[in-house]
Amino acid sequence: MRPVLVRCNRCGSAAAIDSSKEISDVVKHLYCMCRNVECGHTFVVSMEFSHTLSPSALDLPEDVRERLKGYSRSQQQLLFSSIQS
Repeated sequence: MRPVLVRCNRCGSAAAIDSSKEISDVVKHLYCMCRNVECGHTFVVSMEFSHTLSPSALDLPEDVRERLKGYSRSQQQLLFSSIQS
């Protein structure tokens, strides 16, 4: 997984995320500082959860998750694709 790249909106250089603060379950504020020493801009970026692309396996009942552990990845994909059809 690649790290989040934040760019300074003043000079366009990469910025470092110094810290963060969780505002809610879906919003986090990232406190950033521009890495360009000539700029030095410090700023806050809001990161927000938008929507789910694939549901979490944790939403399945525990007994179903345990049974799925015995299937290969391709067998699991085949099973779920047949359910969605």
